[in-house]
Amino acid sequence: MDNKIEFLSPEAWRQWQLELLQSTLNRVYERVPFYRQLMDEKAISPEDIKELEDIKKLPFTTREHLAQNYPYGLFAVPLRDIVRLHTFPGIKTPIVKGFTNRDLKVIRKLTARFLTSCGVTSEDIVQICLDPGMSVWIEELKEGAEEVGALVIPPDPQSVENRLQIMRDFKTSVLISTPSYLQYLTQIMHKHGLASPKNLRLAILVGEGIEMSSRLELEQHLGIDTRLGYGITEAIAAGMGYECEYREGYHLASDYFYAEIIDPLTGKPLPSGERGELVITTLAVKANPLIRFRTGDLTRLYNEPCMCGRTTPRLSQIEEHIDGRVSIRGIKISLQYIEALLEEVYGHVPEYLLYVKRHTQLEELELWLAINEQLFEPSILGLHQKALAFEKRFEEIFGLPCRLKFVEKDHLHETAKGRKVIKD
Repeated sequence: MDNKIEFLSPEAWRQWQLELLQSTLNRVYERVPFYRQLMDEKAISPEDIKELEDIKKLPFTTREHLAQNYPYGLFAVPLRDIVRLHTFPGIKTPIVKGFTNRDLKVIRKLTARFLTSCGVTSEDIVQICLDPGMSVWIEELKEGAEEVGALVIPPDPQSVENRLQIMRDFKTSVLISTPSYLQYLTQIMHKHGLASPKNLRLAILVGEGIEMSSRLELEQHLGIDTRLGYGITEAIAAGMGYECEYREGYHLASDYFYAEIIDPLTGKPLPSGERGELVITTLAVKANPLIRFRTGDLTRLYNEPCMCGRTTPRLSQIEEHIDGRVSIRGIKISLQYIEALLEEVYGHVPEYLLYVKRHTQLEELELWLAINEQLFEPSILGLHQKALAFEKRFEEIFGLPCRLKFVEKDHLHETAKGRKVIKD
C-alpha cells in the first residue's frame, strides 16, 4: 500500500486540502439544501473560502442537524448512487449514513492504512471482539483487514471463554477490541489460570481511551504490543486517526479530513496543543459530507511532525465527551436519546441516573428512575410491562443490555448529587 501521502510537505498539504475543501463546498452548496441554507443565512458562498483559514467563516454543524435531516436530507448524491445504508442512534432520532461505491473503497483504503500502520500484515490472523452496538466499526474493520490480506475472524455471540478458546485454537495473532474488553479478557484468563495465547502479538484498541499505566500493565501481562485507533461513526468508524510505532498520538488521515480545535463555549479556534473540542470537515466523502462537524470530543491537536516522519497532524486521546454522550464499552450513548426513549415508553421523563457498574472490567448499565405517581399508571402490572419494553428497546438501539431500577427520589438525589451519570 502506498503511504507516501502521509509524508507530504506542509505546503503540499495546505494546497491539496484547500482544493479538496473548495470542491466539497461547491458540491454541497449545489446539491444539499440544508448546507446551502446554512451558508446563505451567514451570507457566505463557497467562493469566499480562498484559504484554509477561511473555513472559520462557515457555520458549525451538529448531531442535531444530522438527526433533523433524517433520513436523506444530507445526501449529496442521488439515492440511486447509494449502495449501502447504516443507521445508528443520534440525539433523539436515528442518524442515517449513506455510502457510494467510491465511499466504500475509500473507507476500505483508510481502514487498511490504519491497520498497516499498526503493524498488521497479510500473514496475520485477525480476531475482532466488539459489542453488537459497534456494528459499523465491525464491518469497516473486517473489510479493512481483508483489504490488507489478513485472515479475519469476525465477532460472534459466543461466551468470553469460547472466544479465548478460538483465540488459542485458531492461532489469533492480532486482536481488535476495546480497552475495557481486553482488560476483561485478561481478568478471565487470570481467574481460570490461563496463559496468554502464544500466537497473540498485537492488540488494536478502538472505541475508548486507556491510561498509559493500564496499557503497559496489559502489554506486560499478555506479552503483546498495543496500538490505538480513533474515529467517529458519523464520518469513519476506524481509520480517521491511528498510532505509529512511536505512539505519540493519533495520526489524522489528512487526505480525507480537515481538523480544527475550538473553544467549546465560544467556538473560536484554538492554537496547536490547546485542549478543546474537535471539529471535523470531510474532504473526499461523496454521499454524506460533513462541514465543520462538532464531534463533542475534547482533545488536543499537534501540528509538529512525528519522529516517524509523517507530517500529518496528531490528536491526543479523547479526554471527555461534552455533548451529553457517555462511552460504554466503546458505544456512545446519548442521554438525550435515553430521555426520548423514556418519553416514548412512560409519556414523561422521570428523574433518572445512569449507573455504570463494573463486573470485573466489563461495564454494565442500570438506569435508576425516581418513583413518582405517573409511573404507576395504569397499574403496577403496567409498570413492570413498561420496564420490560424499555429494556428491550434500549438493547435494540444501543446493542447493550440496561436494567431498569426504581428507587426512592431521596435515594437517587443522595447518590447522584446533581449528576446524571455515575461510573462505579
